[in-house]
Amino acid sequence: MAGKKMIRVLMCGNHPSNKGGMTSVISQIRSYDWEKKNIKMKFIPTFYPGNTIIKSLYFMLSYIRILVIMVFWRPDIVHMHMSYKGSFHRKFLIHRLCRLFGIKDIIHLHGSEFEKWYGEVNVQTKEKIRTLLRESGAFFVLGEHWKKVVETIEPSVNAVILRNAVPIPEDMVKWDNDRCQVLYMGVLIPRKGIDILLRAFCRLKHNGKLGKLCLAIAGTGPEEAALKTYCRENGLEDIVSFCGWKSGKEKAELIRESQIAVMPSYNEGLPIAVLEEISYGMPVIATDVGDMAAAVRDGENGYLIRPGQEEPLAEKLAETAEEECFSRMSRASRELAEREYSQDLFFEKIVDNYKQLSGVKD
Repeated sequence: MAGKKMIRVLMCGNHPSNKGGMTSVISQIRSYDWEKKNIKMKFIPTFYPGNTIIKSLYFMLSYIRILVIMVFWRPDIVHMHMSYKGSFHRKFLIHRLCRLFGIKDIIHLHGSEFEKWYGEVNVQTKEKIRTLLRESGAFFVLGEHWKKVVETIEPSVNAVILRNAVPIPEDMVKWDNDRCQVLYMGVLIPRKGIDILLRAFCRLKHNGKLGKLCLAIAGTGPEEAALKTYCRENGLEDIVSFCGWKSGKEKAELIRESQIAVMPSYNEGLPIAVLEEISYGMPVIATDVGDMAAAVRDGENGYLIRPGQEEPLAEKLAETAEEECFSRMSRASRELAEREYSQDLFFEKIVDNYKQLSGVKD
């Protein structure tokens, strides 16, 4: 690497204390050994969870820090992680700074409701969104679906598919003759469809088809109290366990203890949770939204259903809880993860885009 230009990258996104898939991806990128690729990376969090005043003050301080870094450190690239609503407006202001200093920027889209939000905003905001798409050096999206979405909004966008990736663990989930644990991992908000999941379990119980199935819900959020109330009122307390938010070793242990993964969302990108689950060889039952079909191949390593439908969800849960189906889909999940979602491919694509935008040649 001697004699080659060191690429300076400033990355902006959520504070590590904020839970969710975007934070997981940011942590994954930050933990990579960039020095071996002749890249120097700094990270400035621009969002801290709290009330409106806290969030606004935090961003103002972050904005000043970014301005100082642009003046004195002169990054070659600013890599911004974005969802929608306030996240868009924050990144748009940073984008303007990039334009002022002549710095190329990458927008990394994570927002599963970005398309829906775009359809609801006023004409002025729509124009700002199109401007950001048009002017950004590259616009990272999670898959084919989101590439089509942003190209429909702004045809001149430089949309680059960057699929999320996970490390492949040594071990895999195993069949258990005594129980079959279904695992949901994620925040507990209406968009995630956990109420439909509980109704599906209620249906299985009343129809006498529950068998060995039980459910572990790993997450926290505003829906938690209502979901627990539903379980209590419908006799699901012995079947459903609320495990709280899990990360690191605790999350890995919970995955290994489970057999089937479920993601019944109304909107998604391509959740890191699903990729983690298939890396352990878990069959996945999910709704056919966003780019979910890229990681859940219907009938091969899981099933795709329409959002908001408890009956098909219940049927597929019972079907996957059979040993033959589980074993076949488990192998398919692991093979898919190894083939298409390795971290090597993920980081190679990021490095290629950094080099291209900064004008560095191999």
